[in-house]
Amino acid sequence: MEQETTVEPCRVCGARANLFFRDSRRFYKCPNCLLVFTNEMADPKFQETFYKGQWGAQDNMFWQKQADTLLPVITKIKGPRRILDFGSGSGALTEELRRRGYDVTPLEPMINGYLMDQSYPHRFDTVIAVEVFEHLLSLWEEIDEIEKVLTGDGIIVVSTLLTNPFIESPDSAEQFGAWWYKNDLTHVNFFCNRTIAVMAEMRDWYIDIYGNSLFVVKKQAYEG
Repeated sequence: MEQETTVEPCRVCGARANLFFRDSRRFYKCPNCLLVFTNEMADPKFQETFYKGQWGAQDNMFWQKQADTLLPVITKIKGPRRILDFGSGSGALTEELRRRGYDVTPLEPMINGYLMDQSYPHRFDTVIAVEVFEHLLSLWEEIDEIEKVLTGDGIIVVSTLLTNPFIESPDSAEQFGAWWYKNDLTHVNFFCNRTIAVMAEMRDWYIDIYGNSLFVVKKQAYEG
């Protein structure tokens, strides 16, 4: 009989995280940065089938709304010259941004290979990661690769649902258990404002957080 694992090192800060919730997977909550995470990811074949199915699940209006959300945030900080769409899926968002006049390069591992294997002729001043960070088992390794292709004053724009509405509540485990976002078997990381702040402290980043679904990382201070 498999022995229950009740403590795991946090994927963000390394603190000892206790078992927080269990259904078909085990989820842990870090006492320091409040990341909720699991080490149990769907197998690669399932992931490929799932992701490709998701690519066709949204219509053009969905991607237009995504662009409408991202662009005011990006252009408020800087006028992007080159954008990397990290985890671009079908490329629909890439095409929508190109249609609006932006220079965008897609990067989807199942199509283009992994970022570490790319050889771009230039760096990017903006990297967008729309519904990507929640999928990353090797979170810091992927961030390291992103920073290698980012200009010194570049930004990373991350879109992912945050646990802010409930993570510090007494019944946070119960609310997490009822949260639809954790039911996706390819989702392994669930961030909140505290998690993002700890990540910023660890990397000397500047951050802006927009509501419960978007945050921006920058390596240099900027005026908003």
